[in-house]
Amino acid sequence: MSLAPDPGEGTPGDIVRSLVRKIPPGRAATYGTVGRVATALGRPIGGARTVAWILASLRGDDQTPWYRVVGAGGILLLKDRRGALQMRRLKDEGVRFVQGVIARPCLIDDVELLSTRRRRLRSGT
Repeated sequence: MSLAPDPGEGTPGDIVRSLVRKIPPGRAATYGTVGRVATALGRPIGGARTVAWILASLRGDDQTPWYRVVGAGGILLLKDRRGALQMRRLKDEGVRFVQGVIARPCLIDDVELLSTRRRRLRSGT
């Protein structure tokens, strides 16, 4: 079984969008988690800052669930109306917050994000 990225995943933006789409509803991942998983798949993209930059540059019609990616420790880094939108969308999906920070059980880690990738590759979807 190969963990290689899909053939269509060429650019760092393609890789980040693909990984973010694997984060299940009701869960969130950190920018660093997405960056480390890309590296584990043999596609280093530059780390957490690059992930943040890519997500910040998404166009309005992009369906990538950008709001499922947060700062280290589950902190929402967006302080403007986008931060309020992010929190509302996460809560609507069932993500729990404790004192403004995402509850630990709602954060997906590197291993779990990689396993969602493996399941998808095995099932052929």
